[in-house]
Amino acid sequence: MPEIAEVEHARRQCHKHCLSRKITSVETVPDELIFVNNTSDQFASILEGRTVVDTKRWGKYFILLFDQEPHLVAHFGMTGDIKFKHEKSKEEWPPRFWKTIITFGKAAGHQEGDEETIVMAFCDARRLGRLRLVFGDPLTSLPISKLGFDPLHNLPSIDDFFTMVIKRAVPVKALLLDQAFSAGVGNWIADEILYHSRLHPAQYSNSLTKKECETLREQMEEVCRIAVESEADESLLPANWLMTYRWNKGKGKGAGVLPNGHKLDFITVGGRTSAYAPSLQKLRGANPSKKTSSRKRSLKTEENEDDDTKDLKKTRKPRKTANDPTSTTGSSKIVKSTGNSIKVKRRSSTRLRGSSNS
Repeated sequence: MPEIAEVEHARRQCHKHCLSRKITSVETVPDELIFVNNTSDQFASILEGRTVVDTKRWGKYFILLFDQEPHLVAHFGMTGDIKFKHEKSKEEWPPRFWKTIITFGKAAGHQEGDEETIVMAFCDARRLGRLRLVFGDPLTSLPISKLGFDPLHNLPSIDDFFTMVIKRAVPVKALLLDQAFSAGVGNWIADEILYHSRLHPAQYSNSLTKKECETLREQMEEVCRIAVESEADESLLPANWLMTYRWNKGKGKGAGVLPNGHKLDFITVGGRTSAYAPSLQKLRGANPSKKTSSRKRSLKTEENEDDDTKDLKKTRKPRKTANDPTSTTGSSKIVKSTGNSIKVKRRSSTRLRGSSNS
């Protein structure tokens, strides 16, 4: 699942390429899951004519602010991404699994060498991403308003952070994944934070000392900041991070051994596979097991971080047919908005790796 680093990278790309540009046309593939509270036709019609004036991010959501409401709030789900036509070859466009393709006109203050138009696609193979049009301030409106603090925007003071942590009785890994606690932290970043904090993923939050909470808080900010500064490029991450060595449960680079000589192990905590170094991250008060589950609770982890992903269990992977817009063969129904009319036509259709189970 795209986490804070990947989403911030997407926001920066949008800011770089789309700022001060007016939307001239919008193509969409009908999808009742991706488009929230509007049909794909309505989405296309509403967006046409708006100009991007700013971009924002909170947790795993990124926002395009327009010169008039509503604004676009996007979430990648498990496999979502954005792609730009000028960065792809002709053979790669349109990209597979695209849900909307938005064309932006010439930017205000256009300079020589700037792209005349920018074409951006939102893609999602598993259809767990979401595109919303939100009135008012998106940061104080649903769904963002119900999220917890963002580690890079409003990290709580140590006293407040300590109180927030110890009042919960859950494994600390599950707490970090709870988007109502901290927005933007996902599976691999949570493991990275706990590794550098020297905390076992299954250690219960209400057993942490204030010193441990202080370290945890510091590492949340530092790990998220470094991950974001890497622009979601794994090769730019520090050599002493778990990220490069965790793949295939330690059977990849390093064969499960970190540069400092400590071995990796993997357990299930909060429903997610967790990578950790047992010799450095020791569990106090209980013997660790390969599967560690907490009591039944209403925790919203990254798999169930908002109302969007309640569709997860009941959404099946769509079958590809001749008319399936996500198929690479056949034709698909495309809704295109130009001006005030909506046309329907037929047409053919080494960033950070997801860590949903690694």
